Amino acid sequence: MQLLDCNDASLRLWRDDQDTFSIGIAWFDEHRYHFGDSAWRQARRAPRAVNNRYWHRLSTQPLSPALGPARHTADLVHAHLEALLADTSGEITLVIPGVMEPAQLSLLLGILQTLPATPTAVVHRSALIGAGQGEACAHVELHLHQASVTAVAIADHSAIAGETQLLPGSGLLGLIDEIAEIIGQQFVSQTRFDPQRRADTEQSLYEQIPSLLRSLAAQGEVSCAVEGHTARINTEMLRPVGQYFSAALAPLIPAGTSLIALDSLLAILPGLSLSSATGEALLIRTVTPEAITKASASLPPPGGELVFQRQVGCVSADTAATDTTPQARITMPAITHYLVAGRAKPLTAGAIIATGITVVSAGEIAIAEGADATLNNAPVDGVIHPEVGDTLMASGVEVHFIAVES
Repeated sequence: MQLLDCNDASLRLWRDDQDTFSIGIAWFDEHRYHFGDSAWRQARRAPRAVNNRYWHRLSTQPLSPALGPARHTADLVHAHLEALLADTSGEITLVIPGVMEPAQLSLLLGILQTLPATPTAVVHRSALIGAGQGEACAHVELHLHQASVTAVAIADHSAIAGETQLLPGSGLLGLIDEIAEIIGQQFVSQTRFDPQRRADTEQSLYEQIPSLLRSLAAQGEVSCAVEGHTARINTEMLRPVGQYFSAALAPLIPAGTSLIALDSLLAILPGLSLSSATGEALLIRTVTPEAITKASASLPPPGGELVFQRQVGCVSADTAATDTTPQARITMPAITHYLVAGRAKPLTAGAIIATGITVVSAGEIAIAEGADATLNNAPVDGVIHPEVGDTLMASGVEVHFIAVES
């Protein structure tokens, strides 16, 4: 099956379970357009030659400011899809986020009619995510310029996408801007060097942020180097970004939600903590890009009129695309240390991490009765067995479990 995932922050073409990723950013240079990673690498160097809103504002309104020969954003989407689908022909399934308006979908289908690929199905992205979960959830999704929350219900063994609510201005690019600002301030305070004063050094900083966040999720503190200057960055410094995002997102979580299907782009955001309207911790599962293509296996064969499918049959447990643990993750080494406020200490038997929290052994932590502790936002008590990357909250102390290699 060929499948096109149309989230502009995670734009992917899937063919035979292999994906081609091309984030929704365009750069015009030397009489031609470049898309995806090459455009992202010019975003700070040549901002006037870059457009990152053409998927977000897909229309036939005149493009302002102009970017090459494109008359409007639809021309840029056409050029992007022409490049992405260059070696693709035949039937293709479109996966559309709930933020896409009907007029934009109609325009997108018209654009695809001029290209070799023929859309034979149009499916709601959150319905596919819900089908992979197999239970009711709220799908929290990150786009380039906004975030969205879609309620997904389960009926007759099918996932049904409901209303989508938007959080404008809180997309991937905005989060990266906030993180870059904090890291830039740390460079100034630690080294007196400001990486944001010049386009080249600012671009270098921006390009490191995704990998830096992944490293922080496992280590708690990392080094960031720009033009020979190095600053130490820890999770606590960036936590306000996730906390502010969480507070803004909380009102959009539907009442009665017990499970959050969390976009993998958000899973590594420091300080992210989602809860229900009553303050109860929610079960959180990270959904990877592969969740889309795996869940599409349950779609019926194409045929008949092309309609927007908001309902998808649930995926069986043996083919589900996400973990059933509170926080899905890749296989990690055994934990050896715990990190509190940027300081790592070995997991020595008998060590007291916080009030009511004691180390039994390197892989076992005892939670005293009444300690009011949560692991990855889920309440815990008794003896727990955390993994690398897990976060324990207890007695006002935030603990990260890590592995230190010799």
